Amino acid sequence: MYGAAGTVSHPLPQARRDLWVGVLDVTVAHDEERLRARTIFRVPDDWRERTLLRFGAVDWRATVTLDGIELGTHEGGYAHFTFDAGKLEPGSEHELVVEAYDPFDDAFGQAKGKQRGSHDIWYTRTTGIWRPVWIEGVPDRYITDTTLDVRMDGTVWWNGDCILDVGEPRLWSPSDPHLYDVDLRLGDDVVHSYVGFRTIEKRGRDLYLNGERLRIAGVLDQGFWPGSVYSATDEQLRADVEAAKALGFNLARKHVKVEDPRWYAHCDRLGLLVAQDMPSSHSLATDAARTQFTGEWLEIVEQLRNHPSVVIWIPINEDWGEPPPDFQRELVRRTRAADASRLVIDASGWKQLDDTDLVDVHDYGAELTKHVEKRRDEIPLWIGELGGLSLGTGEFVYRHVDDLADGYRRIVEQIPDDVCGFCWTQLSDVEQEQNGLLTYDREWKADPAAIRAVNEAFLGA
Repeated sequence: MYGAAGTVSHPLPQARRDLWVGVLDVTVAHDEERLRARTIFRVPDDWRERTLLRFGAVDWRATVTLDGIELGTHEGGYAHFTFDAGKLEPGSEHELVVEAYDPFDDAFGQAKGKQRGSHDIWYTRTTGIWRPVWIEGVPDRYITDTTLDVRMDGTVWWNGDCILDVGEPRLWSPSDPHLYDVDLRLGDDVVHSYVGFRTIEKRGRDLYLNGERLRIAGVLDQGFWPGSVYSATDEQLRADVEAAKALGFNLARKHVKVEDPRWYAHCDRLGLLVAQDMPSSHSLATDAARTQFTGEWLEIVEQLRNHPSVVIWIPINEDWGEPPPDFQRELVRRTRAADASRLVIDASGWKQLDDTDLVDVHDYGAELTKHVEKRRDEIPLWIGELGGLSLGTGEFVYRHVDDLADGYRRIVEQIPDDVCGFCWTQLSDVEQEQNGLLTYDREWKADPAAIRAVNEAFLGA
């Protein structure tokens, strides 16, 4: 059985004193690979705490200085990070500078996902700060580890102490996304959080959520927006989750991107399962690249592992970066060691090896019954990418149709009954790739009720 539940300590300010800084307001480009962001912020007059500098994400290597003093460097464009600035005088002003280095080539093998410019299925690059920045006030002795042990006996443990006991828990699921509030306390420091109790497991050829057979009607979600590319407002993040739910999907595959943590919180609260990709490296040819990739992936797993909505880890997409077989196996082993409570797909599509919880195939054709023969006796089969239908004739489409809802129905209805699920490409258009169920501006391209009816039939709802 793949473990009990999850919890989240939301990385945006909600439990402590905080001051919104936002995306830093002055950006100077030295060249296409280096950016310098600078702002002046003022500490509130009644500020008495230590000051933490919180960074949602900076792509790729961020060097942070405060008043000309370097606080540190963080590598990795998808994980949030923090520097402790110590005690700053109430009412004082400070200069915060972030130097971001994001090499255009693949010299470091850094995770990029689909960032490489706009052509085919590659999209506009994101460089520098793309998630919020804020300061947070904490006492001298403050909470740094919010990892919780959530058990199916209804208890929640933190730092060896039981902080919640609900008896027989009400289980979290897409149809009933029930969450329990918890508080973490260390002296004068308090972090408000929540937990959800749920299990995910495979038994032979089937998946089970909370002990009940699970079929997955999933949708690929790449997390790009017009004008802001990787960045989104809270309203936009929630709207995408609501759109997936309105279409009758019970899972979103966050494709080769790690989203703003608020998106996962909306999935937790609204009830949408998540399959989480690692943003792909375009080259894993060197030891240094593989070490960097593994380190960033494990940092991402650690930061997301407490969300009850996340049920599947996908460290490799197809064969992007050309991971050596031994490295792919080791990545699965390291993922399981970091989090034994979820399923792991070693590589979504193409070059799967011998250690995976799901057989995963990609097929954008119209005939999918042939894949049933790929199902192993002891491992479920899902179609990790399919569809790709387009009403347009844009720069990149997989297949043109005149009626998107009818084309959707024709493909989904002929998926064999013994396939445990699918993931449709995709929720919305992205730049020149026009195979979304919504446009890039998030307008419906088909009647959502028609898509929902097909999904409900597939799920047996």
